[in-house]
Amino acid sequence: MVATGISTASFFDTLMLEDAPALFRQWGVRNAEYYLNSYCEYDPAFVDRLARETEDAGIRVVGVHPMSLQYEPLLFTPHPRQRADAMKAYELVLRAGERLQADHYVMHGPVVLNGVAKNLQLTRLAPIFDTLSDMAEDHGLHLTLENVSYSIMPTPEVGLEIRSLIKRPLYHTLDIKQSIRAGIDPVQFVEAFGEHILAVHACDCDLTGDRPRYCLPPHGGYDFKRLIDTLLKKGFSGTVLLEAYSDMFRDKTELKDAYFALDHIINS
Repeated sequence: MVATGISTASFFDTLMLEDAPALFRQWGVRNAEYYLNSYCEYDPAFVDRLARETEDAGIRVVGVHPMSLQYEPLLFTPHPRQRADAMKAYELVLRAGERLQADHYVMHGPVVLNGVAKNLQLTRLAPIFDTLSDMAEDHGLHLTLENVSYSIMPTPEVGLEIRSLIKRPLYHTLDIKQSIRAGIDPVQFVEAFGEHILAVHACDCDLTGDRPRYCLPPHGGYDFKRLIDTLLKKGFSGTVLLEAYSDMFRDKTELKDAYFALDHIINS
């Protein structure tokens, strides 16, 4: 059986994070990724309350995923003051992950804007990834770099280059929709990174038209079985998380139905 769950990013602007544990318990969802929306949700008092509610609901927190644009790009800036402030935010999220007993941290990293982004030479960035990985491990977390079409790792080739330059282990979260948005078959990421993929962000996708149409399972016809079979052959032992955009549904029960549809597709 492949573990499945839901990312609270799916509830963006429709449900407060602290209300998610009770809803997941009601639905019978046992695994979750917590998307931390803003700085107030990094606060230790908020996290402690969230952790107690999570424990009471019997939820396993797979990973923590901050709103990356709030500070992650500045983890890689050459400017020492910008980087120091970003490191403070990163440390708070790592502490949150530790308190929530999460397995990993989901990172987008620097944003790549064609013709605008500067100072993104991988030889300069690689030692920073080593530092960030060490910090995560100090809190019992794995650092996972997610493939995001507009960030530092849109393709497997870039990921492999980063991996060749760093000294510490680097893990990955695979995002199906971001891979398709970048024009890449998600299976290519699996072939490149194998057992180093710790989680998958999954929604459905209809590929029959002129452009991809993202939607809730099972309405897109994406071949999840092929992806999962390849993951398992590569040693995957992580969690597949439904991560939808909140405009994909009108009522939360649609998300619940989509989760159970995804679980059935993967584990039937």
